[in-house]
Amino acid sequence: MNLKDKITKKRQMKKREEARNLIRKDIENLEEEMKRTETVFNFTTDEYLLESVIFEQNSQKAKMNYLLRLAREI
Repeated sequence: MNLKDKITKKRQMKKREEARNLIRKDIENLEEEMKRTETVFNFTTDEYLLESVIFEQNSQKAKMNYLLRLAREI
């Protein structure tokens, strides 16, 4: 492996690590958001607001699945 290949490989590794860190931060933020949504769900009595919270929870679960799949691919 020549110097150019080593430099290229090192850059690729750095980009993957940066991507992992961004995904990890997105997952942490989403987990906090999901906790807040769960709290709203637990204390909501209005049926229309409850419906909205359920849709939001489903959206958050879909986003989490996407982020986890993305994290596995990197």
